[in-house]
Amino acid sequence: MHAHRFPRTLTSLRTATGVVALALALVGLAGLTACGSSSSTAKTGATSPVGSGGPAAADSTPAASTSADAGANELKVEAQDYAYVITGSPHPGLVTMTFTNTGKYAHEMSLSKLKAGKTLAEVKAALQSPDGEQAAQALLDNPDAEYTTPSIVGPQRSVQVAAQLPAGHYVVTCFLPGPDGMPHVAMGMLGEVTVAGDASTAAAPSADGTIELTDSGITVPATFAAGGTFAVRNGGTKPHDFSVAQLTDQPLGAYFQCVAGSFGKNTPIDECPGTLAGGVGTLEPGGTAYLTIHLGKGSYGYVSTQGDGADF
Repeated sequence: MHAHRFPRTLTSLRTATGVVALALALVGLAGLTACGSSSSTAKTGATSPVGSGGPAAADSTPAASTSADAGANELKVEAQDYAYVITGSPHPGLVTMTFTNTGKYAHEMSLSKLKAGKTLAEVKAALQSPDGEQAAQALLDNPDAEYTTPSIVGPQRSVQVAAQLPAGHYVVTCFLPGPDGMPHVAMGMLGEVTVAGDASTAAAPSADGTIELTDSGITVPATFAAGGTFAVRNGGTKPHDFSVAQLTDQPLGAYFQCVAGSFGKNTPIDECPGTLAGGVGTLEPGGTAYLTIHLGKGSYGYVSTQGDGADF
């Protein structure tokens, strides 16, 4: 679903001209038992955004744990209401990013690479200028570039993603709409991180299975409900992402329709009947990232969106 953002980055929940292209699948995890046998596959459908629903689901998800063999090339981002606490000095290469939300609202950690010599202070000033996002875009190395990060997470949740990051100075932003319609970044939710030094030799973590994303659906291993570390691979011809949501009293499609409608109306997604449990942000065709996620008891759904680089 679309959020106003200065880097033309597609959020993990996107809309294109009011139509949400979703690969939908529902997996019931009561007692941490997945539906189906060896895997679950969802086909792409289309749905139109509608209005918001009830309050978000309560969270019982334990924090993601670091994979021991993922190496020490780490970046930790804590999202508060409305600020980031960022620790780590990652080297270019495979970076293990742990994204923890300690706030009361859902947050994201979008990464945008700055031009050489540009600073976070300049970005803040640009966003406060009359030209706003356009002025900030001019400070980016490539406004069209998308970097794989953990996707949106709801309150009191944590998720971990290992993905490739090139060297550079990055700004971290959250453009989700706040209670008054103001994006979180306008309330001070932006930070910075530098990826520098020799290329990392960190190895990929051991995977408990593979989540396959294609242009027509998603396949998850039967062990996904138990949690762990999973390779997420984009075997399609377009960029794809993968997000997990804990559901309350509405089906998966209704929840994501609500989220789409919230972005369209510039209202908080936290008012929808569920909460995002994390996932993997945009993966280019042929790309692979590693998701470490642990789910509490409940009913969950997963979704993948796709885009072709157009403005959404």
